[in-house]
Amino acid sequence: MEHDVTEGYASKKVPLRFGSLKDANANARLTGPCFDTVEFWLRVEKNIIEEASAISDGCEHSVQAVCALADMVTTIDVETAKSIQVEDVLSVVDEFPESSIHCIELAISCLAAAIDDWQRKNEPAREQLERLKDLAKANVKKGEIRTLMVMSGKGGVGKSTVAVNIATSLASIGFSVGLVDVDIHGPSIPTMLGLHHIQVFSTEEGKMEPVVLGDLFNLKVMSLGFLLNKDDDPVIWRGPLKHQLIGQFLNDVNWGPIDFLVVDCPPGTGDEPLSVVQQLKHKAEAILVTTPQDVATVDVARSINFSKQLGLPILGIVENMSGFECPHCHRNTPIFRVGGGARLASAYGLKFLGSIPIEASVGIATDSGIPIVQRAPQSAAARGYEQISLALASSERR
Repeated sequence: MEHDVTEGYASKKVPLRFGSLKDANANARLTGPCFDTVEFWLRVEKNIIEEASAISDGCEHSVQAVCALADMVTTIDVETAKSIQVEDVLSVVDEFPESSIHCIELAISCLAAAIDDWQRKNEPAREQLERLKDLAKANVKKGEIRTLMVMSGKGGVGKSTVAVNIATSLASIGFSVGLVDVDIHGPSIPTMLGLHHIQVFSTEEGKMEPVVLGDLFNLKVMSLGFLLNKDDDPVIWRGPLKHQLIGQFLNDVNWGPIDFLVVDCPPGTGDEPLSVVQQLKHKAEAILVTTPQDVATVDVARSINFSKQLGLPILGIVENMSGFECPHCHRNTPIFRVGGGARLASAYGLKFLGSIPIEASVGIATDSGIPIVQRAPQSAAARGYEQISLALASSERR
């Protein structure tokens, strides 16, 4: 849903946000054809304008325009701020004369210049990201599938959410990706991707055809959930049947040419994860998902030892639910103990791949069937997934 740039702004005759900003990291000054000079200060963090202020030495309408615009852009992302038009500002100011429209145009131009100033300062980071993408693409050998097993020591840590968003992020970068859900007792990927009432077809050779996402054609999906009559049907199977089904899902799906196969594994270290590892041994690499608190990291420590005993290489650890990201001020509040994933990685000599914060938009995205990396690509969670996915793709095969 597009951000309403006028939302939350109450028009006032008393100037708002007039003056300089001491901790600004972006600034611009422009003089207009009427010889008014305006200046904007911004404090931008993670693409979000956290604070904005402005001044003008012009008429009252120029002051009104810069202050209204500074208030409008506070707490929105820089791209949305750059899209603001004269009509947007007119909708929130009082009785603005047509003869002074040029004051709004000057304010908008100065704001855009301030945003450009911030983007220039952050160009090295963007260039580094593009270089990392190129490295990742060069690192993937054509015709050779790299299998990533997303595992967790216990349920409830967001393993499936991590698997879906890593797969979607890799596909968004340009890789061809398969996503297979072998979490037998909790196949949640169909819900997370909005894939309800899907009928699975087979090829003449007896291989199952994966579902191709309509809006992301290089992501193919297969899940046990596609085989259930209803979403709430329980899976009451004994061990041999589970092992057989896992083998079928891992070996008998017509993926076609793909670069990555992301496997959403059953949680824990019991029979089901053991079956997955046995089926994929010598072909897969593990990604372990935890939350920061000790009750989760202890279980992931078991998964580390489980993987080592079975000879399964571990690419690293992802810390999910790493603090709460406020949707208004975008500050991160550690509602659990902080840094459990990083400490665990250090203790076992593993790579810490990154952390993903809790955001309200993650739950909304999951329920809507659109992964957060697609629904809110500028969010802290989406950027975290992109960094993790690029780190995985550019890493050497273990």
